[in-house]
Amino acid sequence: MSFARQSFASARQALRYQQPRRFASHAAHAEPVNESFGRSFYVTFGTFAAAYALYRVSQSTEQSGSQSWISSLIEKWTPSERVFEERNAVHTVLMEKAAHDRHLFLSQGPRATFELKQPEVSFNTSPPYNVPAGSSVDMSAVVAHYEREHQQMEEARVARMKDGKVVSLYD
Repeated sequence: MSFARQSFASARQALRYQQPRRFASHAAHAEPVNESFGRSFYVTFGTFAAAYALYRVSQSTEQSGSQSWISSLIEKWTPSERVFEERNAVHTVLMEKAAHDRHLFLSQGPRATFELKQPEVSFNTSPPYNVPAGSSVDMSAVVAHYEREHQQMEEARVARMKDGKVVSLYD
C-alpha cells in the first residue's frame, strides 16, 4: 500500500509542474496551403541526373576505343612522371647533404675549454665590499711602481716651485 501512495505522490508532483492545456487555440483552422518541393529537391535531383548523364557519356566514348574527355582533361592537368622524378632526386640530394652535415656536427666531441662570457663573475664570487686591495694577489710591484711615479711627480713640482714659474701641479 505504501508503494502505491509514493507513486501517486510523485505523479501528483510531476503534474503540478506540467504546463496547463489551452483548448481555445484549436477553434480556428488555417486555410490549406499549396506547398512545392523546394529548391533543395530540384538541386539534388539535378545533381543525380547530371552525374548519371556524365557517366553514360564517358562510358560510351571508352567503349568506342577513344579516351573520354574527362580522362584527357585529368591527364592534361596532371604533371608527368619526369617532373616527380626530378623533384624526388633534388629532395634526396638535399636530405643526404643535411644528413651529412648533421653527422659531421654530432660526431665532434665536446670542447676541451669553455668560453667564459664574464670571467670576473666566475673567479670573483665573493662580494667586492670591504676587501682591501692586494688581499687576493701580491701587488707589491704595482705599489712600488705608483710610489716611484708619485715621487717623480713630486720632485718635478718642487723644482717648478723653486723657479717660481708654476705653482700648480696641473699647469
